Amino acid sequence: MNFDLKNLDADLASLAKKGVTEFALHDSRFASDKNLLARFLKSAARLAPDVYYSIPVQAQVLDAETVGLLQNLFCSVDVIMRGEPFKKFFLDKKLFSKKAALLNNAGIVFGFLMDFALAQDDSVKGFRDRIDFALPLYPNHIDFEQLFSDKKEAKSTATFSSQDITWARDVAYAINVFYSMGRAVPWFNSVLKPLKIAPSKFFSDFAEWQRCNNCGYDARKKINEASHKEIEKMQVLFLEEKYCEKRLERLLPVAVDLVKVNGAFSRLEGEGEESELELNFNPDDLMSPAALDINSFEENVCMEGCRIKVFAASGGPDYKFLQ
Repeated sequence: MNFDLKNLDADLASLAKKGVTEFALHDSRFASDKNLLARFLKSAARLAPDVYYSIPVQAQVLDAETVGLLQNLFCSVDVIMRGEPFKKFFLDKKLFSKKAALLNNAGIVFGFLMDFALAQDDSVKGFRDRIDFALPLYPNHIDFEQLFSDKKEAKSTATFSSQDITWARDVAYAINVFYSMGRAVPWFNSVLKPLKIAPSKFFSDFAEWQRCNNCGYDARKKINEASHKEIEKMQVLFLEEKYCEKRLERLLPVAVDLVKVNGAFSRLEGEGEESELELNFNPDDLMSPAALDINSFEENVCMEGCRIKVFAASGGPDYKFLQ
């Protein structure tokens, strides 16, 4: 649906009339024009407040005023971190860090829109650098349109060979599965820290693991239809392999519990699915700031094996201990 700016209010009001519950804004005019975006956000909050919006934006348009308007909507912001064909790629890390902090502090769900081998000077090193920079900012997801569209096909260059492109594609898909589909944002950085490897290395290894287990890019049709619980099984199996490889078996009970308890609450919120879990630690400890440092958690928090049920209560998501 393309918005006619003269009839913006009428177009937005029609969303509710048509029973639309989710809407992705693809009009590039709104992504880069702060005033135009503000107009859209105000009208959306007034005329179709119950719709879930996916809104791509250029980092430059995010400020306190825009974020304040976003807080009035049920939405996810997709911050554009992509190169442009035939132009040099410049990543302003200071700018993106500032905008990510602004969104995180406001409690707004956001992710990054990325690509690879499109800008004329893009390289494997640049691709790795973007991944290693983005993940510590706690994006909810990282999306690569190239994985699902032929409109922006990467072409080999002096700095990005065809072999490099295949590698980058597989790593991008690994991120899509493990991080985005796997809803890993609450625990990923905590679980990665003890391994002492960069995010790009982690996802490169996961891409290789996927290939070896026939669940990589070539099997994407099957994997894209997998349930979150099935993705979680893949996450746990791979983490067990990586932690054992690094001789960190003592930390595995903490890491696996973090994956399981956060996964259960995400399924309750996303699918309305209740779960019963066997845990090594008390859920209150696992969901506390103490779990940000797995090494310290393992050393200072006592194991408290338990069985819980995660369920929807009148006051929101909750859990109870089972006999």
